[in-house]
Amino acid sequence: MQIFVPYVNEKMATDLFEKNSNLSRQSIHLIDNRGRAAGLPIIYNEIIEKHLDEDAWLFFVHEDFEVQGELFSTENLAKEAVYGTFGVKMDGHQPNGIGRHRCSEKNGSKALYVGLPVTAPTWVETLDCVAILLHTQLLRDRPGLRFDENLTFDLYAEDLCINAQENFGIPVLVVPLEFQHYSKGFVTERYWRGIKHLGEKYPDVGVPGSCSFIGGKAPELEQHFTYDIPANTKKRRDREIRAAR
Repeated sequence: MQIFVPYVNEKMATDLFEKNSNLSRQSIHLIDNRGRAAGLPIIYNEIIEKHLDEDAWLFFVHEDFEVQGELFSTENLAKEAVYGTFGVKMDGHQPNGIGRHRCSEKNGSKALYVGLPVTAPTWVETLDCVAILLHTQLLRDRPGLRFDENLTFDLYAEDLCINAQENFGIPVLVVPLEFQHYSKGFVTERYWRGIKHLGEKYPDVGVPGSCSFIGGKAPELEQHFTYDIPANTKKRRDREIRAAR
């Protein structure tokens, strides 16, 4: 397995990956994205093309991701699947996070546990962008399975999952891993532009994501459930505007 970490915070990337004893035997590639400021789908697709002829697992990870226990083994993982460490699936009308982990501020403060624990690869509808695992055999066999370069930092994993399952019948799974994500984050206008793009791209799809429903049928799902997460500033702002009227 090769781990790829585009970064803009060199110290964080170095501390969480190169100095992480849980990754001491792993092949780690830190990619300086400060000057280029490229969208992650562009970087990831370039990596795929570079390594496509190899027999390898490619693990695409955000710089603020810390493995805090033994890294999962790929030995028994099916190559014809898309994997991540946190995802979402529906339970009735409610989306459930799958893949228990710690989420905190950048400095590690205000940490809390999110997601249901898993002990084996578990099916989900979408994965979070924080970590995506793909095998080159899958990518060779499915040249249409790539990251959408119309997206930059949000929703490219969710797009990949929809593409994999809707167009190729490829399962999407969460693997067990103890980790911490140093970013509670904010849902920005960039995110909502991405939501609009995916609604137009997948008009007949409605799936849960980490921060909202996704796809052209998202409004149907929103009739039964409203996301209420601290990162979702737009939803919170809309509620405040409606309450003030």
